[in-house]
Amino acid sequence: MDRYQLFVTHLHLLKKSLDILLIAALVIQRSFLCGVYSEEQVLQTRSQQHFVDGRPTPAHPDPLPALIDDCSKSQTVSVSPREGLRDDRKPDSAENIRCDLQGDSIVIKEEMVAESIMEESAVVIKMECTDDQSQTEETQVELERLKTLLALKEKENDLLREKIQTHQALYPLTPETVNNSSVPNYFKYCTGFTYDEFNELCRFFSLPDNEAVPQTHIPFTCDELNKHIRHMPLRQQFLLVLLKLRQNFDLEELAFKFQIDMQSVRTLFSSWIDFMYDRLGNLSVWPHRDIIAENMPDNYKAEFPTTFAILNCTEIKIEKPSSLLGQSQTCSNRKSTNTLKSLIACDPHGSIMFVSTLYTGSISDQELFRRCEIKDLLKGLLQCGHLKRGDGLMVEKGFLIEKDVKELGLQLNIPPFAHMPVPDVQIAKKIAKHKVHVERAIANVKKFKIVSGRIPNYMLENINQIWLVVCMLSNFQQHSIQA
Repeated sequence: MDRYQLFVTHLHLLKKSLDILLIAALVIQRSFLCGVYSEEQVLQTRSQQHFVDGRPTPAHPDPLPALIDDCSKSQTVSVSPREGLRDDRKPDSAENIRCDLQGDSIVIKEEMVAESIMEESAVVIKMECTDDQSQTEETQVELERLKTLLALKEKENDLLREKIQTHQALYPLTPETVNNSSVPNYFKYCTGFTYDEFNELCRFFSLPDNEAVPQTHIPFTCDELNKHIRHMPLRQQFLLVLLKLRQNFDLEELAFKFQIDMQSVRTLFSSWIDFMYDRLGNLSVWPHRDIIAENMPDNYKAEFPTTFAILNCTEIKIEKPSSLLGQSQTCSNRKSTNTLKSLIACDPHGSIMFVSTLYTGSISDQELFRRCEIKDLLKGLLQCGHLKRGDGLMVEKGFLIEKDVKELGLQLNIPPFAHMPVPDVQIAKKIAKHKVHVERAIANVKKFKIVSGRIPNYMLENINQIWLVVCMLSNFQQHSIQA
């Protein structure tokens, strides 16, 4: 039963209740009027008496008050109307009969209405109770269903959390997630290498070259071990280092990306830089002269077939040192800022074969050539046959090292100075065209943003290791200069 039907039923019951009250009021009024009339009649006719049969009889020898007798008869009939009807006695007068019938009808109607209302009320109450009971049962069933569904959902959530913790990597940023990014060439943007080149680097550093390959060999140990470093796979560690070198992310950002603390990032980066410096620094990257000649570009080989190395100096910016001596030593006249300078030698193909340590920016190119280890390296190459006497080196104008190179038994290809004859101008153009290879090699190195921006003072303690690592890592990239 809906709310509307229930409301109509209540209105119907209220109407019948008002009818009962009206009938009861009429009965009470009738009884009151009859009582008043009988009392007044008794008071008025108390002295008037008569015989029942009009004369004394053996049954009624004494006279009786007429009003009291009539009222008593009517009262007897009205009080027990059904007994009066069942009695064989006849009513004394028409008025009493009418009064008795009226009272009997009123009582019968009242009883019938009361019984009907009670029956309807019982039915309605029974229906309401049944409806409420059914609604309560339905509510209980729905509540139990929802509780069961909630328990199932909570259990499913617990299973999913356990699955995530069990089957997914603890560190969400993995080489595979970066490689599977929807951004085109995102892996190369982040690291400077393609995914295949990254795996080649992993093999070079004795790391697993695939996520499915078990990590059985640990090539080095970090300075400090904690739970983050101990449980972090080496491929993820190597990815972190490449992100720092290529994009120079802040420590806070790397800690967020790999879900480790900042101290672990510092420890990982410094430990990996030392490991990579040792591994890359011990490589013999100056090949034999025949190999260099085989991979020379055709136009270079046609013009400078015996020039096997191109030399140039480059500078990286640093923060201004706090000491005045440091400021004066690192001040560069070329850059008009505080810098560190390094000498780089590459082959005609654009691969770096030598990189010196960093010196203060105020040092000259000639002094840097004399103080760095390249002279000793060239002597050793001549002794082992990787170079021959008379082979040449190419440098840019202003690199005044011709005397030092001739002392080693080598030649120097350098653009002539101003006011040179026509043949020298042609040579200068050829040298300028080919020395761009070393400039491209330096540009590839400075794509690693850790050395392209201004180096903070706290990084100066291991800047030489970082510099050699990024220079050597550039050799693992695909070169734009073809043989």
